Amino acid sequence: MVEDKSFWLSIQNQDYDVPDGYSATSLLSALLPALGSSDPELRDTLSYSILARWIERGLYTPAELRSLARRMEEQLTVGLGEYETDTVFLRSFSVLILACVLEYDNEHPFLTEEEIRSCLEAALLYFRAEQDRRGYVPGKGWAHAIAHAADLLLTLAQNRYMQRADLIRILTAIADLITEPIPFVYLYREDERLAYAVMGILRRDLLNGEDLKLWLRRLAQPPGLEFSWTQEYTSEERVSAFHNTQTFLRSLYFQLTLVERPPAIAQALVYELVQILREMDTGFYELS
Repeated sequence: MVEDKSFWLSIQNQDYDVPDGYSATSLLSALLPALGSSDPELRDTLSYSILARWIERGLYTPAELRSLARRMEEQLTVGLGEYETDTVFLRSFSVLILACVLEYDNEHPFLTEEEIRSCLEAALLYFRAEQDRRGYVPGKGWAHAIAHAADLLLTLAQNRYMQRADLIRILTAIADLITEPIPFVYLYREDERLAYAVMGILRRDLLNGEDLKLWLRRLAQPPGLEFSWTQEYTSEERVSAFHNTQTFLRSLYFQLTLVERPPAIAQALVYELVQILREMDTGFYELS
């Protein structure tokens, strides 16, 4: 049944209604393996989309969702550390399903604080350790591990159990990933998804101006970085780190200034952001 796309397509075509003679529970064991498929239609368009809607519609019991969350956490480590292998699809789409479970919990609380914190630890471990950061893979569709992880971090940040220290940990992880010297730049709007996660953190109104200044300083002067941003052209990795950091900061700037409902601290944060962007500027902002 897993590979029978016609069956899953019929569900999609019927507005994701569970077909007669089946239940969402009975089909779960057939849907889950497809999350790791290299077939983009089976993985993304069908398996993920069906599961996401059934979770949102409350078709699974709290016990089933708990079990699903644990399985998704476990799958975050399958092949973790590999680069350009198909195991990335299972990890990346397990991230999305875990986010769906947590989003449901945000709306209909059922998970304990211990369970939420387990998800946080799994998410941060995955976020730091994922090495396959491809976006769109020709012939196989979206991997998009970093963007999906950003969605998970956003959902966690919105959870009732997340406190100031937890939000700072998430911000720190984002800063460290963005500023990491790597041999490529993020091309598939990862900057926007990560900035959107930050916006979700800011809307919790748990962080003060000093917290955010320290975080921005981490972006401007990353710990352990043995060069300044004015020396970024000395290697491909440094150029990529500069580009990724600058693009992220610009995305955050525009989200703060253009959204209809900016967080309370937006104005003060925009001022600090501009100062950091000026520090990274190589002279273009001074041209008349």
